[in-house]
Parts: sequence; C-alpha cells; structure tokens
Amino acid sequence: MSFRIKFLLIMVCLFAISISANSQNILKGTVTNEEDGTKIAYAQIVVSGVKQIQIMSDINGNFNITLSCDTCEAVFNAMGYNPLKRKIIFSPQQKTVDLNIKLSPSVTMLETTNVTSSKYETNPERSTTSIMVLTPKIAEERNLTTMDGLLNTAAGVAVIDNEPQIRGGSGFSSGMGSRVLILLDNMPLLRPDAGRPMWTFIPMEDVEQVDILKGASSVVFGSSALTGAINVYTAYPRMKPKTKVIFYTGMYGDPNPLGSQPYETSWTGNNPIRAGLNFLHSRIINHNFDFVIGGELFYDQGYIGPQMKISDSRDTANSSTIGKYDKRARLNFATRYRFKKVKGLSISLNGNFMYSDNAQSFFWYDSYQNRYRTYNGSLSQFNDFTFYVDPVINYVGEKGFIHSFRNRIIYSNNKESSGTQDASSISVFDEYQFTKNIDKIKMKVVAGAMNNYAVSRGVVFNGIMGSNEETSMYSNNFSFYTQLERQFLKKRNLTVEAGMRWEFYKLNEDKPENKPVFRTGINYQLPPLKTSFRASFGQGYRHPSIGEKYIAISVGRYGFYPNPDLVSEHSWNAEIGVMQPFMLFDYFKGMVDVALFHQNYNNFIEFAMGVWGKEGNIMDMIGFKYLNIGKTKIQGIDFSLSGDGKISRSVDYTLTIGYTFSRPVTMDPDYVFYMDGKAPYTFKNTSYDTSRNVLKYRIEHLFRGDLAFAFHKKWTVGLTFNYYSAMKNVDQFFFTYDVDNPEITETQERALKALGDLPFKGYYNYYYENIKGSMIWDLRVGYAFSKLSLSLIVKNLLNNSYTLRPMFIEPPRTYTLQFIYQIN
Repeated sequence: MSFRIKFLLIMVCLFAISISANSQNILKGTVTNEEDGTKIAYAQIVVSGVKQIQIMSDINGNFNITLSCDTCEAVFNAMGYNPLKRKIIFSPQQKTVDLNIKLSPSVTMLETTNVTSSKYETNPERSTTSIMVLTPKIAEERNLTTMDGLLNTAAGVAVIDNEPQIRGGSGFSSGMGSRVLILLDNMPLLRPDAGRPMWTFIPMEDVEQVDILKGASSVVFGSSALTGAINVYTAYPRMKPKTKVIFYTGMYGDPNPLGSQPYETSWTGNNPIRAGLNFLHSRIINHNFDFVIGGELFYDQGYIGPQMKISDSRDTANSSTIGKYDKRARLNFATRYRFKKVKGLSISLNGNFMYSDNAQSFFWYDSYQNRYRTYNGSLSQFNDFTFYVDPVINYVGEKGFIHSFRNRIIYSNNKESSGTQDASSISVFDEYQFTKNIDKIKMKVVAGAMNNYAVSRGVVFNGIMGSNEETSMYSNNFSFYTQLERQFLKKRNLTVEAGMRWEFYKLNEDKPENKPVFRTGINYQLPPLKTSFRASFGQGYRHPSIGEKYIAISVGRYGFYPNPDLVSEHSWNAEIGVMQPFMLFDYFKGMVDVALFHQNYNNFIEFAMGVWGKEGNIMDMIGFKYLNIGKTKIQGIDFSLSGDGKISRSVDYTLTIGYTFSRPVTMDPDYVFYMDGKAPYTFKNTSYDTSRNVLKYRIEHLFRGDLAFAFHKKWTVGLTFNYYSAMKNVDQFFFTYDVDNPEITETQERALKALGDLPFKGYYNYYYENIKGSMIWDLRVGYAFSKLSLSLIVKNLLNNSYTLRPMFIEPPRTYTLQFIYQIN
C-alpha cells in the first residue's frame, strides 16, 4: 500500500473520530424526592431519541448517559413516585446537561386518598379497582395504637371483634376465617390456625402506608382476599437518620347512667388506666446498609370487669377478680443490604417478636346494669409468644424487570390459663414474583408462584367436644398466578388488565382441592377533566381455616362446635366506579370517588348459634358453629370525598367523608343448611329479622368523616364521627333465650328462669332501644413545638353505650394525653 493511500486512510479515520466525538452529548444528574430531598436509588430513566436507551440511577440517585442525538425526551420514574418527563436539547456550546430531577410521591390529593399500591405497582388513577391509602400520620394524630383502629377510619371498612369487613362482605365470626387478606410488606399476616388477623403484632411505629384494595383480589394476593386485601408497608431509612418516641397515657371514664340507675362499673376506686410507649430509630450505614429498630410497651387495665357469679343454685363457683386487660411488649428490626458491585441487587432480613398477657371477654353478664361485667366462664386468660422472620431477596434489572423472592416464618405459642384453649403453630410462606415493564408495547407483566405451609398443635382444634387430647393439624396452599396490564391510545389513558391464579389447597386428611380464579378490568381517563372511569370483574376462592372446621371449646356455659363437613367458598365480584379530582377556586381542592359493587357467593360460611350437642343438660349443648348456608349476594354503593384547603394564610383545613351502603342477602331463605335430628336449620327459622333476607350480623350503613383545622402550623383541632347502623338481623336464639322477651310463653319463661341468669337477659329491650344505630364522636387538640408535639384525645365524646356485635359493649368515654418526640 502506497504512502498516499495510508495517509488518506489515516485522515478519514481521524475525521470520523472527530465527527463521532463532536456528536457525543452527556446527560447526567441526580434523582431526588421533591418533599425531603432524599436521593432515589435505582430510578428508571428512559431516553427516546435516535434510539431508545434505558438505564437506572445508582445507589445515590446519580445517573450519567452518553447520547449521540442533539434532541431527546427523558422520562424519570420510580416506585411510589409520579413519573416526570423532560425534553433535552444539546448544542455545540452545551454538550453536557446536568439535571436535578425531583420526583413527587404519588399521592393524588390528601394522604388519606388513593396512592400507588399493592403487590404489583399501579397508579390509582389508572387502577381498575377501588384503592385507598391510610398513612401513619392519621394514627399518630388520633393515638390509634393498633392497625384495626387505623382501619376503622377508612370509608367502607369496619373491624368488628377483630374481623375486618370491606363493604359488608363479612359478619361477626369471632375473628376466624377472614375474607380480607392482611399482608405486611407483601406477605400474609394471618394466624395459621384460625385465619385471624394479628392486629397487635403489626409494628405501628414503623408503618409507611396502608393500602386497601376493595373487591375480589384473589388473583395476585391469594385465597383469603375474597372481598379485598389490606397491605401494610413498613418504612426503610431516608438519607437522614430518624428517631421517634411516642408516649401516651389515659383513663376510662365512668359510663353514663342507664335511666335513673347507674351502671355497675367494672372497677372500684380509681378509674382504669392505659399507657404505652413506642420507639423507632432508622438510619443508613455506609451508604448501602439500612437499619431499623423499633418496639412497643403497652398496658391496659381494661374497662370490662371480672366474671360475676351466676344466680343459679347449681352454680357455686366464685367469680374471678380479673377482668378484660391487655399487656404486651414487642421488638422489631429491619435490615437491608444493597450491593454496590451488582446494581439493583438487595437482600433484607426483618423480624418481629412479641410477648402478650391478656384476658378476653366473650359475653357481657346481661343487657342492663351489668353490660360492663363478664358472664361467668366467658373470660379467658392468654399468654402468647409470637415472632416472624422475613428473609427477602430483590433484584431490579436495568431493562425494566424485577425479581423478588419473599419468605416469612411465623411462630405462635398461645397458652390459656385453663389449658383447654392452648395452641401452637408455625407457618412457612415462600413466594417468587417476576415483574416486567415492556415499554415498546406499553405492557406490564406480573407473574409468580407461592406456597404457604402451616402446622398447628393443641387441644382446641382436636375436633372433639370435651376431649383434652392434643392434636396436630396441617395445611398447605400452593398457587401460581399471572397478571397483564396494558395501556392503549396515544395518551396511554386506556388501561386494560387481565389475570388468573390457580390454587391448590390441602387441609390435614381432607381431599385436596384445585381451583382456578380469573379477573379482568378496564380504566379510561377522560383527559380534559381528569376523570377516571373503571370497571372490573374478579373471582374469589377461600378454603375454611383449621379453626372453622375443627374448633371445639366451651366458653361461658356455651360451646364452639366443630364442623368437619365445612366446604370452601366461591365468589365473583363486579364493580363500576368513577374518580374525579376537583377544585373550588383557591379554597378547596379534593377528590371524589363513587363505586357500585355486586358480589355473589356459593357455599357461603356463616357463624350460627343453636343446639348442636346430642346429650346432657341443654346448657351443655348450645353454642356456635360455622356452617355453609348456600348462595348469597351483596350489593351496594361506596362513596368517599377528601380534600384540603385554606381559610386564610394561617388557617388550613382537611375534610374526609365516606359512606358505604351494603345489602347482603341470602338467595334461598328456605335452603336447609343443617339437620338436627328431624329439625331443619334454615335462614328463616334461625334468624330474627327475615323481612328483607339480610344476612346476620351486618352493618348495612357505615358513615364516617373527619374535619381538622391547623392554625399557624402549630395548633390542630380535629373532630371525627362514625355512624354504624344497627345489626337488624341476629340469631333468633338471642331472643328465644331472653327471659325478659315479652314474646315468649309462660312455659318458656319458667324454663329460662330455672337455668339461672343468661347473657341474653334483656337483649330484646336493648335491641329495640338501639334500633337506630350509633353515632360516635371523637375530639383531638394538639400543639407542635420544633421536635415535640402534645395532644389531648377524647374518644366517644358523648359517652354513648353501644355495641358493634351482640353482647359485647364498646369502651365508654376515654381520655388520652400523647407526647411525640421526633428527630429527623
């Protein structure tokens, strides 16, 4: 090759390199939280120019991209934040663009409105089902020390005697067999033996937010999510260390007199007190290790008094001097290590340990002056040691996929003073989940598989009344699932979802079950008004828990009887809804949401009272049992409004209102769901109010609201109200065994008097005196210093005497003084 040709080739290469170098542009910067400046690790950055480039920010939120185009569009996105789009223009004078990207948390309006939620990430404005969020701020303002208290502030949700109800999907069931799945950090948190939520076990001091999904959610969440799912998220540290201590103390007030007669208070001398201490410390160590530690001490003397001796010549037992109380100590921790050399890979180990000593009252003594005392034999004392450990691995890839491997081991050892209700259990939950965003076709894919194995041992679940033999029971639930979500139209304002899940369930020696469930939904956003229309259809499936099938205990001269023939429930749920943001000048901005819902059940499981024993004294044969009552349906409307505004520069206010109407009815009131010899059990002959076929133990109207004012960002005043309509239909048994019921015969009256005092005494009168329901008011006043805030909270301000389930009185007026000290 000649020198001239070599020279020309060298010049061409240098020219090409020069052109290439001149065309290289650099886009760099940092992604942070708009509210507190926290760096957002592993934020997704998609740049569209000559070709599409997708990268992720590093552990400190930094990014650096080399581009060959002079004009491009960049979209910044991260879990829990609203996406941000920026147009970038380079020039010969500016080859490097340095950006400080601030992403706003994806809160639609108030902290009490809908946000990004659930096991799979979705924007609530694009969601095909109803989603609501609660934040720890609500709990702190109102001194709500357990999760069930916080849930009782949400529209359409009520926790009745530990049983979570969404849109009237459940009734009173003594806390067993929840149709709402409770999750903590995307993993179930129900007692393995009873399917019961463990409300006091949730670390309230470390809650980040609570997502409430209404409607059938079994496809992604699992078999217990027939009427919805509640997912509680705990918080990891921000850039600045955080320390928080909450101390509160208070007391119960005296109940209001009943007419001219005062109630028999459950105490002598000083009024009972309650006090508690929560603490939390969180920090990031060496930029990639997260550490959180928190705990709780709680003591409640209780407002329900000791057992009273039954006025029955055959009963010579002395009444106990101990009433309902609760003491517990809990310690939790969370750790997470983010690998520096493998971007997007993190491992975490979380744990929670609790010891509790408590006494639970099942029946009041009577419906008159002794509502605040316990019926003899219906108070049980428990000592419980419980813990869970969560090893988790997460990998967030640069191409929009996420791998999650979640595990949870729960252990519980529950000891009852008499030994007849002892039970211990251990469960192991494992789940792999894959998530992938396919930007080219605007699709999100979620798929996974899970297994939940549980073993329970104790006397209480041996399935034989009167037996003291310990028995082991096991259950295994395996499933796999997938869900697709795709956005259509130019503005991506049409969202379509479809998913399926296959469930396998095995309980002890029962025949294994296989069941597929499906769901689909659609959401359309009307751009000019930002109106979101949604519709969805989903199926549900739930196998009865060990407790529902095999519980066998005696409480208060009555029993909980086993039903090994109990079969699984199946359901489908349909919903249509609309969400509309609005603004009234500069005074109020808010969001209104309305949904119509319909749910059908097959083999619906209901808690029923009757005569189940076969021999002996009548008082040794009656009690509760779980039964399949056939086909049922629930219809209703769910409405919520939330917003905030300003009255002046120094006065802000917030307003939330929620109303839910649900009509749960039996579709065949003559269906025979149990035979006792020749006597059939049907809805008509076991229910007190059969006029509208409404199921038992249902609150049909639930109305709640909150109005709060903030003055100069220091003083706060808030007023809360809750209206619960009366349970118009309960077991006929309560009236048949009420000696003061004017509808019973003289023969029945003589027979009842011979049995001694029963907890049903006076229930007929109580029922009609409270047929209009209960309105409860709470008041709070607070003042905030720089690091310390003080609050006075008065609950049940008007001191109403009311019940939310039969024969158990709710607290009288309570006073609480709260101190919060926080450094961050």
